[in-house]
Amino acid sequence: MNENAGPHIPQTPPRRSATFDEFAIAEIQRAAATGIYDIRGGGSKRKLPHFDDLLFLGASVSRYPLEGYRERCGTDVVLGTRFAKKPIHLKIPVTIAGMSFGALSGQAKEALGRGATAAGTSTTTGDGGMTPEERGHSNILIYQYLPSRYGMNLADLRKADAIEVVVGQGAKPGGGGMLLGQKISPRVAAMRNLPEGIDQRSACRHPDWTGPDDLEIKILELRELTNWEKPIYVKVGASRPYYDTALAIKSGADVVVLDGMQGGTAATQEVFIEHVGLPILAAIRPAVQALRDLGLHRKVQLSSPAAFATAPMSPRLWRSAPMRSPSAPRP
Repeated sequence: MNENAGPHIPQTPPRRSATFDEFAIAEIQRAAATGIYDIRGGGSKRKLPHFDDLLFLGASVSRYPLEGYRERCGTDVVLGTRFAKKPIHLKIPVTIAGMSFGALSGQAKEALGRGATAAGTSTTTGDGGMTPEERGHSNILIYQYLPSRYGMNLADLRKADAIEVVVGQGAKPGGGGMLLGQKISPRVAAMRNLPEGIDQRSACRHPDWTGPDDLEIKILELRELTNWEKPIYVKVGASRPYYDTALAIKSGADVVVLDGMQGGTAATQEVFIEHVGLPILAAIRPAVQALRDLGLHRKVQLSSPAAFATAPMSPRLWRSAPMRSPSAPRP
């Protein structure tokens, strides 16, 4: 020990910045070195208000509980009763959202169809068109009509049980899709009429309309193509949920699909995923208010795709009817 040394002085470690954390600094360094933005899949990773934060209100006196072994608690929902001749009947208020063939393999699409059929619910095609595996194993299949029109054909459209007109996506509202070149296999390239192995970008808006008046014309066109049998959904990314819901209803939608920023994507800009849009919990209430103001609450259904970490919550929460005993009055 050095007797001439002074007393030990504790050192204060550098304080970490709440804004410029290790990830932010690493991203700045990577962007400076490469000159390009980061691209990834999935949804927002920041902490956001979430369905998993909700709590259920249990029954007591004002809401008397049902005896599960002798009283039925209905979970079935009916979608598309506004205009469609053949509404969709689901056994549970949980569905599988659109994920493209390309982002997923043919085997994965088949597995989703099998699972949805076993559960008594629907699955959705996603970008890139309908595969025989998916249609063959899905009792109820929703066909997405997207700005890219990749893989779109009238024969497949008529085979679907409902049509979902995609205006926006929660992970990137106002932005187009991306599919990286390593996923453009010969089969994917043939379905999308694209070169193999080359990154593809989807359009951010439909090529044949510029506003809600054109959306109304497109919905009427789709109804005529399907003899007014199929329910028509309109999917929007949560940004201005009151006005977007109102315009979708005005355009003639049977179901409005409101996608929050927790929703996933195959690939897009990291900055888009983390900094554009609204969390789904913040978007639902103004959307429901739009339904009420237009006198169409419980006549037009509102679907809210989101991801959940815990089993008790469902990947899609339908605002159509509460779970109830068949003999119980509506609240």
